[in-house]
Amino acid sequence: MQDIIKADNYCVFTFSSTSYALKAEKTLKAVKAEFVLAPTLREVSTSCGLSVKFRPENYDYYRQVLNDNQVSIEGAYKICRIGDKNQITKIS
Repeated sequence: MQDIIKADNYCVFTFSSTSYALKAEKTLKAVKAEFVLAPTLREVSTSCGLSVKFRPENYDYYRQVLNDNQVSIEGAYKICRIGDKNQITKIS
């Protein structure tokens, strides 16, 4: 989990409310997913202060798990940290 926290390349799911972020956390923990609940970057969203941060290779599976459990995702982004800047690509 420590490697996700310090990762330079990662994905995040954002949510429209804290309750959806907490539901996502509970849902992903149930399938033993590797992720962290982290503060949402202001460059990404201002809706909810929490986002799910995870490795890019897990995107499809985690998105499917959340969709199957009726967890509403506001957006998905790939983040690449280059020096002290973030390069942000919207996935959906």
